[in-house]
Amino acid sequence: MALFVASKSFKSTLATRSTNLLQPLALRFYATKPDVSFNELQKLIHGVAPQKYVLIDVREPNEVAQGKIPTAVHVPLGEVAQAFQLNSTDFKAKYGIPKPTSDIETVFYCRSGKRSSSAIEAVEKLGQDLTLRNFRGSWLEYSANALKDQTLV
Repeated sequence: MALFVASKSFKSTLATRSTNLLQPLALRFYATKPDVSFNELQKLIHGVAPQKYVLIDVREPNEVAQGKIPTAVHVPLGEVAQAFQLNSTDFKAKYGIPKPTSDIETVFYCRSGKRSSSAIEAVEKLGQDLTLRNFRGSWLEYSANALKDQTLV
C-alpha cells in the first residue's frame, strides 16, 4: 500500500486556493437570498406576495427604452454603487422612490442576469444591511413569458 504525503508548500497552496475559491461564494450565500423566479416576480409586481420590495433595472437607457418590467426603477449598473451611497433624501430625489432599507427586498434585474449579479456584488461591498435578490431570468425571461404576443411599449 502506497502512502501519499503532501509537502508543506502543496498543503499551503491547496489551502489558499480552496479558501479563495470558496470565500466569495460563502459571502454571497449569507448576504443574499435565493434568486427570484419568474413566478415569484409575477406575485410581487401584481401584489399577490405579501413582502415589500423594490425592483431595480440595471440596464442601459437604450435597453430600458425598449421596455421594462412593471414597477421597476431604472438605476444603470454604472450608477448602482454611487446610488446606494446616497442619503435617503438624495436617493428619492434622483430615482423617485425611497432608498431601499433592510425591511424590504431589493431585487435587481438586467437583460440576462450577469449585470444584475454585478449590481448585487457592488451593493454588498458597501456593507449595508439589505436583503438583495436577483431575478436571474431578467428581461429575456420576463419578455418571453409575460408579454408573449404583446407589443413592447
